[in-house]
Amino acid sequence: MDSLVDIARAAVQAATAVGADWADAICASGRSVEVEVEKTCIKQCQTRRDSGIGVRAYVNGAMGLACSQSLEKAQVRMCAEQAVTLAKAAHCDPDFVALPPPREVQQVPELFDGSVAGLDSARIVQWCQEAIDEARAVNANVALSGGAALTEGGHGLASSTGIALGNRGTSLHIFFMAVVRDGDDVGSYFEYDVARRLKDFEPVGVAAQATEQAGNFLGARHMKTARLPVVMGPLSAGDFLTAPIEAADAESVQRGRTYMVGKAGEQIGSGAITIVEDPFVPAGVFSQGWDAEGVPKQKRVLIDKGVLTTYLHNSYTANKAGVDDTGHAARRGYSPSVGISATNLLIEPGQLTEAELVAEIDEGLYINAAQVEPDPASGDLSVTVDFGFKIENGQLAYPVKNTMIGGHILELLEEVDAVSSDYREEPGSIIPSVRLSAVQIIGAE
Repeated sequence: MDSLVDIARAAVQAATAVGADWADAICASGRSVEVEVEKTCIKQCQTRRDSGIGVRAYVNGAMGLACSQSLEKAQVRMCAEQAVTLAKAAHCDPDFVALPPPREVQQVPELFDGSVAGLDSARIVQWCQEAIDEARAVNANVALSGGAALTEGGHGLASSTGIALGNRGTSLHIFFMAVVRDGDDVGSYFEYDVARRLKDFEPVGVAAQATEQAGNFLGARHMKTARLPVVMGPLSAGDFLTAPIEAADAESVQRGRTYMVGKAGEQIGSGAITIVEDPFVPAGVFSQGWDAEGVPKQKRVLIDKGVLTTYLHNSYTANKAGVDDTGHAARRGYSPSVGISATNLLIEPGQLTEAELVAEIDEGLYINAAQVEPDPASGDLSVTVDFGFKIENGQLAYPVKNTMIGGHILELLEEVDAVSSDYREEPGSIIPSVRLSAVQIIGAE
C-alpha cells in the first residue's frame, strides 16, 4: 500500500489535473481503543480503525472541500475531483491569496511510541479494572465513571505548492469522576492522566485520587456574596490563563467575533502572566513540527508579562491581514477544513508556592477545578464553582456549594497578583496555580 504522503500527493495531482489552481490534501489512518466505566463497572470496550482523506481545492479564488473514508485510489481520485467541482460552483473569495510554499520543518522526537502502538484492548481493560479496585479501596461505595483510551496512527499532508510531509503519533488517556455519599450528602471530583509514551503514563492512582478528593467535598457549605481574593488551582488556572490565547484566533478577530479585537501588542493582563508556546517538546501531548498546512512551527512567547504578542494565524488569515503566517493552522483528523489553534502552552511559574499564596489570604475562595472560560465573543465570565473551598485565616476551611464567580475576563486577568512556583505538569505543558486579588463571588447567603 502507498504511504499516506503518497496518497495525499495523488489526491493533489488529481485535483490539479481537473482544473484546481491550488489544492492540498490530508489523509490519516489509525486505530483507537476505548474502554468506558459506568457505575463502577466496565460498561464496554470499543476498538475502531479509521482511515480517510480530505481535499481542499481552489479555482479562481473559490474553495471546494470534500472528504472520503476510503484510501483506495479510485475513491481518492473521486474525492479530489469532487472538491474541484464544488470549487468551480462556489463564489470567489477575494481574500484568498495562495496556499503556503514548502519550507524546512523541524521533526519533533518521540511523538510515536511503539510500545503504545503494540498494546491490545486487554491492557486498557486491565487499567480500568485496577482503577475500580483502587477506588473501592478508598471508599467501598464509590460510584466511578470515566475510562481509558489509546490512539495510534499517522497523517500524510501534500500541497500543490510542493509540500509533502508525514508523521506518526500515539497517545494514552485515562479519566475518572468519583462520586461518594454520606447519607444525603454528596461529594465528587475527577482526575486524569495523558501521555504519548508508555513510560510517561501513570494510570495507577488516578481513580484513588479522584475518590479521596471526592470525600473532601462532603459537608459543603454556603458562603456569602462578597468581593474577595481567589486562588485557582492548576485545573482551573489553565483554562483561565489560556482563554485569551484561544480568543486570539485571527479568523475570529477578522470577523469581529472575539473580545480580543484590537488587543495584539496590548496589555491584556497583569505583568505576572507569561505564557510560552513550545511545539517542540519531545513527546509533548500537542507537539508538532509543522501546522496543518505544512507551515513550520515556532517556539514563541504568546503572552509576555501580560502583553499579547500576536494573533494566531493560518495562511488565509495571514494573507488577508498582510502579516507573516504564525503556523497555527489546525485540522481535526482528515477533515479538509482548516481552523486555528495553539500547541503546547507553558505558563511561567512565580516565586511562591500555592500553599504560600493561600496562607496570605485572611478570607477568600480556593477553586480546585472549574471551566473558567469566558463567552468567546463578549469576554463575560460566569462560572459555577462545583469544586472549591472557603479560605479562612490562610487555610482551606470547608468546601463550598451554590457559589459562582463572575466578571470580564480582561478585568480578571488584571487582578492576577501572583502565579505559584509549583505546578501541574503534563508532557508539554506547565500549569501553576494563580491568585487574583479581588473577584466578585456570588454565594447563597
